Amino acid sequence: MSTKHSKKAHLEAAASHHEQAAQHHRGASRHFEAGQDYAHAAHEALIAQGHGLHAIDQAHDAGAHNAATPPSMPASTGSEASNANMAKHHALAAELHEQAAQHMRHAARLFEQDRSAAAHDAQLALTLALRAVAHGNEAARLFVKLASAEAS
Repeated sequence: MSTKHSKKAHLEAAASHHEQAAQHHRGASRHFEAGQDYAHAAHEALIAQGHGLHAIDQAHDAGAHNAATPPSMPASTGSEASNANMAKHHALAAELHEQAAQHMRHAARLFEQDRSAAAHDAQLALTLALRAVAHGNEAARLFVKLASAEAS
């Protein structure tokens, strides 16, 4: 397999991981919205974060991202931890992962014809992925805060 095909395969794998992350974030969001089955919601969230991180790794393996890209963190709302806030963060993460997957798929399609355009789409996907991971992290922080408050 040539290097070109290997890089394209990494881009496609990154897109697939983003799609899976979105699916699991949506599952976590539904569980938090329903206000039940927190163990399953936490499991879905953990799997989503893992897929998000794998997507970023795959994109880095393709050499598609600039290492100097700063992470983009969501603004802290300062509000109380709640099911609605956790659901909101997971829903946002899902949407961002879906957008990142679209850009990765586009980068993979463009890879042979226009490397510059492919790199641009992959860079945009990384920005979206970092925002998605940050929203997942915020949801996890709120979950821990809520769980520790309930345990007290």
